[in-house]
Amino acid sequence: MLVSELLAKRPKREVISTGVDSNVLEVARNLRANQISAILICDEHKNVKGLISERDLVQAIVNYPSEVARIPVQEIMTTKLISCRPQDSILETLDIMNKHHIRHMLVLDDGKPTAMLSIREFDYALKSLQKDAHTDELTGLNNRRYFSELFEKEFERYKRFGAPLSVAMLDIDKFKSINDKYGHQGGDQVLASLAKLLLGELRAYDVVGRLGGEEFAIIFPNTSIHDARLACYRLMSAIRGYVVATDQGPVTFTASLGLICATPQAKSSSSLLHHADKLLYEAKATGRNRLVIDADQLANSMPVKKEA
Repeated sequence: MLVSELLAKRPKREVISTGVDSNVLEVARNLRANQISAILICDEHKNVKGLISERDLVQAIVNYPSEVARIPVQEIMTTKLISCRPQDSILETLDIMNKHHIRHMLVLDDGKPTAMLSIREFDYALKSLQKDAHTDELTGLNNRRYFSELFEKEFERYKRFGAPLSVAMLDIDKFKSINDKYGHQGGDQVLASLAKLLLGELRAYDVVGRLGGEEFAIIFPNTSIHDARLACYRLMSAIRGYVVATDQGPVTFTASLGLICATPQAKSSSSLLHHADKLLYEAKATGRNRLVIDADQLANSMPVKKEA
């Protein structure tokens, strides 16, 4: 992401400046009137000579407590300005700001001041970039790549501490028929609505991802296959009773799931996910609207009844 893209996403603001003959009180009033945190200091030819920020004002109050209002701006302004250009990367610009411990960055376009950006705006842009890189655009869920990263971390935690870990694959039944009848826009509305349903039905620490198309995956941390099975049945029941109001009319649908838990024999998180996908395929091939679980794992997880 470039600085120009960051500027395009925020309201256009005039770069506020004041003359070198101003005093600190005038600068403070200017900052307050314009609700800004830094102001440029220019000479009579509009050449930038320095910058005064709120931090500079605080230092002035500390250094000149009795006469701060009358102190000329030249005595407290920052004169060694670091600037960036619209075509610069926000990541590189943010690194420069952190390296030099500055909180405001002047943007120069062909040598002329066009904007003043705060480090808060750069931080927000960076977080937005990270979110975009991790998020499926349609549903807002974790995308395949980020889901895989999260699952790998959970798998490593399982390997280290031995806490139970289960994972399920979920697929909407006959989704092509939904697209054919209600159009791709209706299909997208179904996918987005299912994502909201999953987030609403699952626990805060369960992890949901859209792996592509109508295929979703769910990580159940610290959850045995028996408890994950109950959670999956609750999900299936909620999905069966869910009506999506699309632009082309109401849609009802079902889903099939495949469920497996981690075992000491599991080689990797990807092998677990592949096994869950095979169980999902079995659920689809044997009637849909059902949950298929690794039979051996489920049998081993059930409590043994004591004889009377």
